[in-house]
Amino acid sequence: LAQTTSVWRPYRTHPFCSRPAPVARMPGSRQDADGGGTPQPRLTNRTLFVLAAINLIDCINGNLLTPYVDEMVSDFMGLAPEDPRVADVVGLFVGLYSICEVFCCVLWGAFADRYGRRPALLIGLAGSAVAPIIFGLGKSLPVVFVARALDGIFCGNVGVAQTCLGELVDETNEAWAFGMLALSFSLGLVIGPLLGGQLVHPASFAPSVFGGTVFETSPYLLPNLTYALFAAIVWVIGALFLEETLPQSACRHDSTDQDERLLQWPGANSEEAEKKQSLRRPIATSSRCLPVNLIVLIVTYCAMSGCFVATSQLFVLMVSFSVKRGGFGFGPAQIGFVLDSGAIGQIFTQVFVYPQLCENYGLYRVCLVSWLIFVTVWGIFPLYALFADTSRFGDSWRYVALSFLQVFSNAAAGMVFPTTFALINRASHGMEKGTVYGIVNSVGAMTRGLYPPLFSMFLGWASQPGRPDGMYLPLHTLLLSSTAVVVGGSRSLREVSRLAVQREESAASQAVDLSEANTYGTCGNGLSLAHAASTATDIEASAASTALAALSSPEGAVTHRSTTNRTRLQWDSSDGSVPRT
Repeated sequence: LAQTTSVWRPYRTHPFCSRPAPVARMPGSRQDADGGGTPQPRLTNRTLFVLAAINLIDCINGNLLTPYVDEMVSDFMGLAPEDPRVADVVGLFVGLYSICEVFCCVLWGAFADRYGRRPALLIGLAGSAVAPIIFGLGKSLPVVFVARALDGIFCGNVGVAQTCLGELVDETNEAWAFGMLALSFSLGLVIGPLLGGQLVHPASFAPSVFGGTVFETSPYLLPNLTYALFAAIVWVIGALFLEETLPQSACRHDSTDQDERLLQWPGANSEEAEKKQSLRRPIATSSRCLPVNLIVLIVTYCAMSGCFVATSQLFVLMVSFSVKRGGFGFGPAQIGFVLDSGAIGQIFTQVFVYPQLCENYGLYRVCLVSWLIFVTVWGIFPLYALFADTSRFGDSWRYVALSFLQVFSNAAAGMVFPTTFALINRASHGMEKGTVYGIVNSVGAMTRGLYPPLFSMFLGWASQPGRPDGMYLPLHTLLLSSTAVVVGGSRSLREVSRLAVQREESAASQAVDLSEANTYGTCGNGLSLAHAASTATDIEASAASTALAALSSPEGAVTHRSTTNRTRLQWDSSDGSVPRT
């Protein structure tokens, strides 16, 4: 109760005031997303833990079937994993999850803006606990396709969790907070492939426990059932500890009142105050038009997101190819092990490297350098393929080469995506963030849904004998096209980063001005008694200096009386509510 009171206390009264004076906004405090004066709940460790757990569940859900998806599709179709038709269906199957997010992210965002963030997240978690069970029990492609679509629909509210976090952070802690979401994503990269790679076909490795049960006839049920239990646990945690962050519209009038009081503060430069007000004034969203920089950031994020998902899918397909066809001949367990090793780099980066890099070099530089690392380690994939021949290099070196790829690529991605979301959060300052993040995740899901099937089909064509660059052509095309989009959006990345710094400086300066105003206390139309007395003293001093100057001039008496009367006239007309001194 004491903590809640200290956070939500909106006013501080003054004994000489006819109405309460607003508490000055200090740097790092949270206010309404539309710039209102009512403070919002601060980011606490408990809230961050709940949001990170929700993000973890979504990441596990997206990576759970990665190790065994090609084997499952080939079993249902009765074809070999190397068959090009299997690659086509695998691409459609992986992309279906993101395609459903395309149509649901905006709807979830609008639902969260209308009914609250908490209901949207809890409904999505409940659906995520049911859909995987249907998926695991499926014994044909149509059934698993429908179950996967339902899973994508309920996980389309991932943007709502980012909205909650965006409403609780500011420029001082946004990189760290979004980095914690990326850290939970890294854990999902470990848990998802681990469950999917090690728990399929349980009747084969534990026949005494799972033999003759439903897990033998449904070999893909156990990893999905385990994930469903995790989702149910997170739902309980969210129901108990998740707080609502949707700003109350009843408090939105406080912003205009506070800005007007700042402009009326005696002695304040009106042009400077108007500049500060414009920097923090919320963006009008009635026209439903997004700022140009925000649009460019969304397009850049989509290119990055689609590239990340497509490279992961191409990696699974290429390493599952036989050694004769240029692959590694890996199965689900081996693929899961390599994918788990990649999460180590992302976790290490988020804990020890990323916050310091953002503090020392800024979000703009960190984003571009991280993307360069990501593209470079994937672009040299043909070098890793040299270690596929176990007769020359042994069995362990191929794991070392592929683990190197996963560690550095995931470490770079772990810095790219939280940085991009932090910039998007800055660019959407003052807007309805539930809708904004719904649009971001919807368009991003569209690229995540289109890239895997397109490049999987491209891989099926390029892997045929006689093609230039062989099966590496889709990978290199993907990297070059995505990099072109990132380079094109680099200017907007830099402008948004600079604008945020200016807004932060303006907020700090405004906090000092309002702190001075609250120290004196406001009266009537905004003039304080203390300032009135101070101004009166200045006027008397000015009149005294004018009287001294009159001794050296014959017209001094006339000048003295005229100046004094004019000064008193200005003082009397400045505010009628202040008594004459």
